[in-house]
Parts: sequence; C-alpha cells; structure tokens
Amino acid sequence: MEQILIILIALTAAAVAWALVSVIAAFTGGEKRKIHQRLSTEHRAEASVRGGHAVLLHAQDQSLPTLLRGFAPAQMLQRRINQAFPELRLTKFLTIVVILAVIVGGIAWLLSATQAVGIIAGAVGGYLPFFVVSARRSKRQKTISRQLPEALDFLSRVLRAGQSFSTGLQMMSEELPQPLAGEFRRCYDQHSLGQPIDEGLREMAIRLESTDFAFFATAVVIQRQSGGDMAEVLGNISHMIRQRMRLQQSVKAKTAEGRFTGYIMVAFPAIMFCVAWALNPNYGKILLHTGQGHILLGVAVGLQLFGLFLIKKITTVRV
Repeated sequence: MEQILIILIALTAAAVAWALVSVIAAFTGGEKRKIHQRLSTEHRAEASVRGGHAVLLHAQDQSLPTLLRGFAPAQMLQRRINQAFPELRLTKFLTIVVILAVIVGGIAWLLSATQAVGIIAGAVGGYLPFFVVSARRSKRQKTISRQLPEALDFLSRVLRAGQSFSTGLQMMSEELPQPLAGEFRRCYDQHSLGQPIDEGLREMAIRLESTDFAFFATAVVIQRQSGGDMAEVLGNISHMIRQRMRLQQSVKAKTAEGRFTGYIMVAFPAIMFCVAWALNPNYGKILLHTGQGHILLGVAVGLQLFGLFLIKKITTVRV
C-alpha cells in the first residue's frame, strides 16, 4: 500500500509540474498578447465608429456563465477548450473535472483506506481533462500550421483565376481538409450574414492564436485598404511560412538533445526514489512521515519545477 502511495505522489508531482509550466507559458506568451492587441484594437475602433453594428469578435465568450465573463483565466480556459473541442463549454468541462476527481479519488480511498491516497488520486484524476485538452489543442494547432501554406496557395490560384476573395473563402471551406476548412467556413458564413471580411479574419486570427495566420489576416486587411496584387502577397506569405517551418524544425532538431537531457534529469530523482522505496520501504519513511522530510520534499519539488521551467526557456527558440 505504501508503494501505491509513492507512485501516486510521483504522478501528482509530474501532473503539477506540467500544469505549472503550461500556466506560466500561457501567461508569459507576450507574442500572442501582441497579436491579440494588434488585431482587436483596430477592430474596436472601427466598431465604435459604426455605432450599433454588432460584431461577434468574442462570440465564444458568450457561452460562459455571467459571473465568469469578466474573469480572464476563465476566458482563456474557454478559448483553449474551444481550440481542442469546439463544441465543449467551460461549465461542462469543469463538471467532467469534478466527476473524474471524485470517482478516481473515491475508488483510491476505498481500495487503500487512506485519505491521503484518495486526495492525491483525486488530484491526478481531476488533472486528466486538462492534459487531454492541452494535447488535443497542441495537435490541432500543429495541423493548422501545416495546412496553412497549401491553403494560401489554393486561395492565390483562385484569385488568379478571376474569382473574388469571398468566393475563395467559400471554395477553401469546401476543398480544404479539416480543421482549417471549418474555420474558413465559419468566416464565410459570418460574411454571408453581413459581417465584413476584415472583421471575420480578425476574429479567426484571435480564435486560432496562430502567428502565421495573423500574418495572413494582417496582409489581407492592409491590401484591401491600400490595394495591390493579393495573389502575389499570398504567395509571398506562403513561402515565408514554409521557410519558418523549416527553420523551426531545424531548431527543434538541434535542441532535442538538451530537451531530452532535461526531461531525464527532472524524472530521474522521482524514479530512483520509487525504485529505492520498492527495494527498501524503510528508505523513505523519514521523508514521508516527518515534518522535516515534508519540507525537504517540498523544496525538492520546487527546485525540480524551477529547473524544468529554465530548461524549457533555454531550449525554446523563437523563430
């Protein structure tokens, strides 16, 4: 039973470390905030000039309960959920988190007859939905980034054939693979209902949180105001995105050794402690059953989290 407790403690430490790193990375994402400000400030100015014109810039936030609409972390979590599961709402997601935490914690409590084991297992079970959303969102963002150059080339060919930009959006929503086709379908539907294309693209850029798509949206907005060859602009953006992707892959390959070494160094102490505990149960009693041991464990976990954050910052190269 004590071995199960150690395993659950290790899993909890890993889950908490991943959660803290994700939260810190989200709140320190200055580039995304700049994109949001650049795309939304101009939008708000235009909306204020037109007066009563209704714009669905933050339509996804309307699904939040009234008490949470002014709460920034809730809005950020809802956007991340929408990027992973577009039909899932925050209230339903939080309900799933609570149910999983109660079920997993209750089963662990009944099997171990220990309250600490139940609490730790409940924390792990409650974190699982966040992990699934993070993994699904990351996979979807990477898929959109890979599809975007081909989408811009497709739109460029449509424009060279003499079709309008709105027709190009419709054809992209029909011909491109998911999930990018669904996003362009939403933009085209909003334009069909009366929303200007510029505002639809701004909303789409904020919804996707993609630097590459922000380049495309900004270029379209500028071109529609100043004029120029849109097909040539799209071709240049597509070429630039492909070059950035190649550079990102090159940087990722060169930093793979450092990242892998960092992950091993972070996981090695917890794994070795579990192995030593399994071989000699008396080994960890001082750490787990004394106040000084708890302090040492807290300091060790804090230093591990700090080291993981530093490794991530060192090996992350902005391209």
